[in-house]
Amino acid sequence: MAVRLSEVIGSGYDEFWEDKHFYECLKGGRGSKKSKTMALRTIYRMMAYPGANTLVVRRVYSTLKDSCFTELLWAINALGVSAYWKAKTSPLELIYYPDPTHKEVFQKILFRGMDDPQKITSIAVEQGYLCWVWIEEAYQITDESDFDKLMMSIRGKVPKSSGLFKQVTMTFNPWRENWIKTRFFDNKDDTVYT
Repeated sequence: MAVRLSEVIGSGYDEFWEDKHFYECLKGGRGSKKSKTMALRTIYRMMAYPGANTLVVRRVYSTLKDSCFTELLWAINALGVSAYWKAKTSPLELIYYPDPTHKEVFQKILFRGMDDPQKITSIAVEQGYLCWVWIEEAYQITDESDFDKLMMSIRGKVPKSSGLFKQVTMTFNPWRENWIKTRFFDNKDDTVYT
């Protein structure tokens, strides 16, 4: 099955799709397609970058199944690649098998809640590297120090020869004053895409 990304993604996200800044902040109201586009890009990137793994985070773990997990399942189906993916619900995981006949090589999308930020700092992957973090409804993380603890989970480097890169993407609805605005929008930084 051939899929034209331009028909699936929708307009307005070309620059975002290609972005490789360490931090990305996507702010938009309901219906802005930010979560759908992020889900599509996550699945696409996992398949395009061998050895890459992703961590998906929300403030409360129990909210992930009916939001990000479901969005990512939708993206897998929209891209016509369900034969390469397995979904687990306990714990939530999406596993990508580049060659479904050889299940010993895989990449994962892991899901965690900020209910206990200490548990997030010790996340490790079985194969490859933890490259990307998607924080959905990031404005719900009210304590900047919890965010800093989360950033410890993506520490470390990837081999230059791998073509992999590290990135933290925050998606959220417009906010009232909070630390995200101050840290990422008010202070210009070359490592941040807003």
